[in-house]
Amino acid sequence: MKFLKYIFLFLAVAIWIVSMSPKWSSQLAASDSYRYGDLYRLSNLSEFKDPRKECKAYQVPQHPKFAKKVHLYVIGDSFTEKERIGKKDFVADEYTYVHWSEVLHIKPDTALTNILLLECVERHVREKFSAPIKNLVPDSATFKPKNAKLFMTELDDAFQSKKAENRLDELLFQNDFILGLKELKSDFNYKVFGRTNKEVTAINDGKDLVYYMDTDTPETTSSFSKIQNSALDSIVDNINQTEQNALKMGFDHVLLSIIPNKVSVLAPTYDVYNHLIDRIYAHPNLHLQHVDVYEDFKKMSNKSYLKGDSHWTCEGQYLWLNKVNHKIIGVLQLNQFPL
Repeated sequence: MKFLKYIFLFLAVAIWIVSMSPKWSSQLAASDSYRYGDLYRLSNLSEFKDPRKECKAYQVPQHPKFAKKVHLYVIGDSFTEKERIGKKDFVADEYTYVHWSEVLHIKPDTALTNILLLECVERHVREKFSAPIKNLVPDSATFKPKNAKLFMTELDDAFQSKKAENRLDELLFQNDFILGLKELKSDFNYKVFGRTNKEVTAINDGKDLVYYMDTDTPETTSSFSKIQNSALDSIVDNINQTEQNALKMGFDHVLLSIIPNKVSVLAPTYDVYNHLIDRIYAHPNLHLQHVDVYEDFKKMSNKSYLKGDSHWTCEGQYLWLNKVNHKIIGVLQLNQFPL
């Protein structure tokens, strides 16, 4: 018995130590916790278990003949992260992706057509454009600085309760056996008591699931939180100023694309929809070109978003890529044959 106590103590300490390290916990986790979708990961409802599928290779439109080569820079979020989208998907000879949380030091090559694409999901538009963006810094060369964390910062990250809890969950409770038990509990609570995880919202009489930030937050992320015209004016002014700053740094063109919240497409009548996307695009002061997929996604309905995830399907992704690439081609043709 004494020997068993020491074994259990050793295992408990080992698990605790691993949970303190993001690197170790990710390496030792048995499975990818997002393999069935981020909304399933939060809810564990069996109806929304949506195994990840690889999209077929996207057919990129032909680069216009005699047009200059293109360097496409993307500042984006999870919709354009490297696991989903990359250089191979664009009419671009060079490609640089920067997450909204990163900073890019930039010196555009004047021999190329330099295009900046600002991609942002609807729920974060008001946050990202509360001021002109600061993700770009003019410099003598183009590079992304390495984020060297200080020891105390790493220590803080290790001991933050929410992050440690998520790492423990990833390490111990995301295997298929445990997920099966979680499903039984979640399905029972939902069917008997109508309760789900507080971070998801069931819509359309329970047929669809969306992220709670899209529906129930009273601040700036919900598709149904009110936005005054004066606030909208400020957002557009900051977008325009971002474009002007980018042009001064050497970019030739700036494009904007706002990806709709899932609920904005599947259940815009869940409450009073604020029409943030179309109000920005239709604003008389908006200067830069934009890539709009909202009405297209509404026509596609459930085919535009994954069942167990807040991100788009392959069909939705292809539609967006087609629109972006044809916008790039239009820019190149305009440069080649200016009005």
